[in-house]
Amino acid sequence: MDNRYYFSEAKDNFVIISNQEAQHLSRVRRAQIGDEIVAFNGDGYDYNLKIAEITKDKVKAEIISKNLNKATDDTNITVYLSMIKNDALTTAIDNLAELNVKHVKLFKSDYSVAVIDEKKLDKLNQIAIQASKQSERADIMRISIINKNDIEKDCENKITFFAYENSNNKIEKFSGDFAVIVGPEGGFSMEENKYFSLFAKNISLSKTILRAEVACVASVSMLKAVKDAS
Repeated sequence: MDNRYYFSEAKDNFVIISNQEAQHLSRVRRAQIGDEIVAFNGDGYDYNLKIAEITKDKVKAEIISKNLNKATDDTNITVYLSMIKNDALTTAIDNLAELNVKHVKLFKSDYSVAVIDEKKLDKLNQIAIQASKQSERADIMRISIINKNDIEKDCENKITFFAYENSNNKIEKFSGDFAVIVGPEGGFSMEENKYFSLFAKNISLSKTILRAEVACVASVSMLKAVKDAS
């Protein structure tokens, strides 16, 4: 949505839109004082604003009203994704944001070929913000890095699944928050399969081998469909 913007600063019934968002407003959209726009800051609400001031790299706007975003979902969906190559990871982030995933936690698996550092993590979180704008979410999917051995404890309050190409398990009806673990194109090692089986149910997504970015979308879509039908 071209008339939707992200802000992180608010004070005295005004918000400040800055940096690239402000430049897009002033230079591309050629916004004027008095124009009305919609913005969000990740709290699940849409803010209806009226522009009060425009400078080189900031736009100050008055809050007219705020409303709970129609896409806001109470279900907490977490994807534990093995580190994959840049293009595939960017695609995965875009698609998972559109599916209302709350958190993507990247981990180094035995067959991972990519390494994600803090600089790259910052870029991925910016991609998540843009994906929220595009999909008209008002919350923001968080992206972080987790140690593989910490996943068991991290997901202990969620129903957890992991994608496994040799699984014969069908997805049964369930309710509540859930998590899914997805590996790289090379799959999980035997040791990883044993480890994840201790606390997660393996599921098959397809008779064919899926790319990691496709497996992310397939697993979340399938699990959401079964959950919503329960």
